[in-house]
Amino acid sequence: MPKSLALGTQARGCMPSGVPMAWMAGFYRTPTLWVSHGHGATFTDVDGNTYLDFNVGDMSTVLGYAHPRLGEVIGEQAARGVQMFLPVESALAVCEQLRLRFGLPQWQFTLSATTANIEALRISRAATGRQDILLFAGKYHGQLQETLWTDQGAGLVPEATGLGAPPSGVVVVDFNDLDGVERVLREQRTAAVLVEGVLTNCGTVLPDAGFLPGLREMCTRYGTLLVMDETHTQFDLYGGAVTHYGIAPDIVTGGKGIGGGIPIGTLGMTSELASVVESGLGDELGETVGIALGGTLFANALSLACAEVVLTELMTPAEHDRTARLGGILADGIEAAARDHGLAWRAHRFGARSGYCLLPELPRNAQEAHVSLDPLFADARRVFFANRGVWDAISSSGPHAGFAHDTGDVEVYLGVLDDFLDEMCSR
Repeated sequence: MPKSLALGTQARGCMPSGVPMAWMAGFYRTPTLWVSHGHGATFTDVDGNTYLDFNVGDMSTVLGYAHPRLGEVIGEQAARGVQMFLPVESALAVCEQLRLRFGLPQWQFTLSATTANIEALRISRAATGRQDILLFAGKYHGQLQETLWTDQGAGLVPEATGLGAPPSGVVVVDFNDLDGVERVLREQRTAAVLVEGVLTNCGTVLPDAGFLPGLREMCTRYGTLLVMDETHTQFDLYGGAVTHYGIAPDIVTGGKGIGGGIPIGTLGMTSELASVVESGLGDELGETVGIALGGTLFANALSLACAEVVLTELMTPAEHDRTARLGGILADGIEAAARDHGLAWRAHRFGARSGYCLLPELPRNAQEAHVSLDPLFADARRVFFANRGVWDAISSSGPHAGFAHDTGDVEVYLGVLDDFLDEMCSR
């Protein structure tokens, strides 16, 4: 990869770590690849090496690269204008598709799931008159100030630097711990519980059978809003965790790949909360103080046009079923490869999502999940795979079957895995 290395050296003169976004260097302990182009389930670096992608851009490129139908839509919309700062008709079709998936009748749009979560918390505070937020250890809800914290038993600890003082009113409990949830909610200071139906940023942690229904019941009983973050899980199964587990949240947030790679965030809510938003409108002069919502490029014509075609034509229920089957084949193959090499490992599985649990039992919370992961194993695996034309997932998640993958792609992945375990176990 001499051209990637040369570009990285040159780029250090104008970008920290030689990359335009810190994650592009921080997520990898190997030199950064520079990409030339992508097509379908593969991308090609500037040195001409092609990789079968099972990272799918951390759900942002789950549709695949350079989909021809999406290219048509982008060109057509560009010819009409990509940003209007007024409503476009595509918004109606996107709202209907999201309603079909998640059951909520009213929707708003941002440019990322991070900003969707910011707005969800602001609406929750306006609706309840409360300030506190309950989160779960192991979560990831984007780069917002209030959620980048964990609790190690002695108060909030930042998950990154630059965050300042711990926010007041943020409480973190263990996933699957309903008793811990109730201890917080019974004080009736909590505006919202913000939860992923399945934890996806520490491997994959599934909810216990009664956890999400119990969470819904407690939120109703104590006057707290239930906000479910479907940013990742909406691509694992049609309707994500909300539909799979039959939960009726007050707010759903999401985004990532529903625009086919074009930035978008989504925020769904009940009719009651939509009335709160309507009554909380501000004006451009600041004479009427409203809820702090919106952004200049939110709900732009290009992102909505892309989301319309992706949701109506490309990420159909049948396609979701197909990718879920691929995810099952992937998980079965990981467990079979481990058994064949005498390893007592399990595979994470939730629809199209899989991954590695390096212990005999699947985790129930973040603490158990972190014990079951090994970043050095993930690094070694990803380098081995990359040298054989497969781009594996970042260490905290995946691999993940995407809409551009087929059975043959999964077989290629599992074949490289078998070779990797042969070498690893021979030493």
